[in-house]
Amino acid sequence: MKAFLRGWHDSSIRFKLNCIFLIIILISILSLSFWGSRTYSHYSENQADQSTLQMIHQVESNVDLYLKHLDDVFYYLGEDSAVKQFMKLGGEEPDEAAAAQIQKTLTMYAARNKEITGMMLVNGQGTFLSHGMYRITRDSLTEESWYRDAAGKPEETLIISNPIGRNVAAYQNYSSYDVLSLVRAVQDPETKRVTGVILMDLKMDMLKSIFENMKLGKSGFMYIIDRKGDIVYAPTNNIVYRIQSSWLQDGTQGSLTQNIKGHDYRILVNDSETNKWKFIGVIPDDDYQRVVKDIQLYTLIVTFITIALASLLSTYFTGTLIRPIRKLMSLMSKVRNGELNQRFVAETKDEIGQLGHSFNHMLEEINNLINLVYIEQRKKREAELQVLQAQIKPHFLYNTLDTIQWMAQEYEADDIIEIIGALTNLFRIGLNRGNEWIPIRDEIKHAESYRIIQMSRYMDKLDIQFDIPEELLRYHVLKLILQPVIENAIYHGIKARTGKGLITISAVREENAVCFRITDDGAGIPPEKLQELNDILRGAKKRKEQYGIGLFNVNERIQLTYGSSYGIFIHSEVGKGTTVEVRHPMVHVGNKTG
Repeated sequence: MKAFLRGWHDSSIRFKLNCIFLIIILISILSLSFWGSRTYSHYSENQADQSTLQMIHQVESNVDLYLKHLDDVFYYLGEDSAVKQFMKLGGEEPDEAAAAQIQKTLTMYAARNKEITGMMLVNGQGTFLSHGMYRITRDSLTEESWYRDAAGKPEETLIISNPIGRNVAAYQNYSSYDVLSLVRAVQDPETKRVTGVILMDLKMDMLKSIFENMKLGKSGFMYIIDRKGDIVYAPTNNIVYRIQSSWLQDGTQGSLTQNIKGHDYRILVNDSETNKWKFIGVIPDDDYQRVVKDIQLYTLIVTFITIALASLLSTYFTGTLIRPIRKLMSLMSKVRNGELNQRFVAETKDEIGQLGHSFNHMLEEINNLINLVYIEQRKKREAELQVLQAQIKPHFLYNTLDTIQWMAQEYEADDIIEIIGALTNLFRIGLNRGNEWIPIRDEIKHAESYRIIQMSRYMDKLDIQFDIPEELLRYHVLKLILQPVIENAIYHGIKARTGKGLITISAVREENAVCFRITDDGAGIPPEKLQELNDILRGAKKRKEQYGIGLFNVNERIQLTYGSSYGIFIHSEVGKGTTVEVRHPMVHVGNKTG
């Protein structure tokens, strides 16, 4: 597994993208195929069930409609005056005219309803008149079961399927399986007494015509059973007689699946509220699955075609993605070998194009940084050279002043000794054995020595005070960063004002930096000039010849060493004075480079 993961991680992006695309497509198609076929199978079964139940209901409606029409025939016959008279007769025979009228009426109804094979009127005394039917024996027809059943339920039209064992036969030669009998009692409208029964035989061709127009799937069929469970109508099929009545409980509505002769069959049942028949549809389950299997086969074919097309398309599209990346890799390899003049030509504005633009911008920034480092290093060397040159003269002066101080001591000239001592400390600390960093304590001594010299010159004009916390004295700073700022405050601040001026040198710690503030109450700096000075200090403008180099030299030394976030910042207000901030990092003795 680890070897596989290592090989996968080391593979090319093109190979990974192709694999990922194919896996995603394969998972999507297989998921859709699996869940789609299952969902479609359930959906198609439900839809087929609903459609079949609707067809069964339609057959039921057609049958009920036709039986209602025949029920109307019973009603019209029962309301016929000649029929009513015949039903009320005692044991005597009807006269010929009345019998002829009834025969004519029966013939008319039979002619209008071709499926009627015979009709018979039987009154309470057993006397009968018929069309197309006759009595087989002389036994009274009132003893027949169909007569008694109809007389027992005078409000209903009874339907008798497969009428066998009757004392009645038809002139037409029909099997009992091809005939459906309907019987209905005739009542006296005043007494509600049953006066007779009307019997009507129908050919099953009527039901056959209805059922033949209704196809259930490819090999399904439909049949009817009555309330007793006897078959009213069924097509020629050996499956019908294998369907158990226990599967079809009263009130059954819907579908069930049963195994018959090793095959599953879908059985759909609909109960008729009109005549209590059950309309049953039977469909082999294979008819359902055949559609699903066809869809699965088509899906499999589409899957293979899709994967083939996806492979070609993924190869093409990954090529369009990888080609510029490989070009960019080639350019990076050349840049790594020092060829910084390379450039990526982007043909698009997508992420790869933006990456190429960023690559070009990076190379430009590298070239700019190289030039900037070169310029800064050159400036730093120039500044160091200036400091070195400035140290040559203090060496000679330091030795000469030491001789003068010794001679002044011989003559006890204390004032001269103090000034020469301060000047000697000034040069000694400035030299600092060639070290660039000195403790803040020594930097303050250097500034105090400078104060002694200037106080002897501007005794009535100037006062300089120091406010340096003791805990800051142990840190180091670049040497000679305060004296040029104090000198600038004297010559450009205090000398320009009337009366005695005050210069305050203070220091505070701000996070990882020490901030020296040299504040004077001199004339201040006009806003335009102040803005220009700060722009020069930040590098936004070049220094003009009219400005001295001391302040800018200190700022440049600090920024060259520690960056642009440090250096000198000037705040001033005309008539109120100026504050010069010198920001320097907190440098420990063992970490003088910050």
